Amino acid sequence: MSDELSQELGVLRVVFSDRFHAYVDYQTTETDPIARERDMIQLFSLAFVKTLFLLGENKQAPMLMQYVQAAMGDTVTPKGLIRPAIMAPNQGLLEKLPEKAETSAVIHLLQDDEVRKVEMEMPLGEEGHFYPATDIFFLQHLIRTLNDASLFFLMLVLGGVMEYLEKIGKTNDIKALSAAPAYGFSTAMRYIDGERQKMSNEETN
Repeated sequence: MSDELSQELGVLRVVFSDRFHAYVDYQTTETDPIARERDMIQLFSLAFVKTLFLLGENKQAPMLMQYVQAAMGDTVTPKGLIRPAIMAPNQGLLEKLPEKAETSAVIHLLQDDEVRKVEMEMPLGEEGHFYPATDIFFLQHLIRTLNDASLFFLMLVLGGVMEYLEKIGKTNDIKALSAAPAYGFSTAMRYIDGERQKMSNEETN
């Protein structure tokens, strides 16, 4: 569980009724809708990078990266923002908590001084399945539920995370646990600030 010195900002649960069906639920005391969605985006970026780190040399790590990249391409398209079904045909995101759960994953978003981090309680064994499956179900939940602006911001953040992992750091580098998500957020903010500046310049011309 979380350290006594850390403040829990939110907790995500992915409850599996079986290997291929799960219910996703996020709980927080944050009442502002935009702040809540930004927290969920940060939680996903931190959890995604930590999952890759935990998978280590497991072949599921590059497969998970490819899966997320494909989901990004299906979401931000030449025709605009789309909310795709990113899971396999035999997978399903449940609408309500299953009566009988096979297992569950719990991810805590923590504030530790000036740093945010995650603690993950993942099912023991079968890491090659439930670790990436947890992230995939979480991402599908975000694609379905975030508002358009937040969903686009999530894609920008993940684009920055991918750039970091491909060009700057490695998935098995402990520094990446904080550096990759931070790079993702700064990349997203630079893009948004640049677009705002363009609009401001067009309005003044």
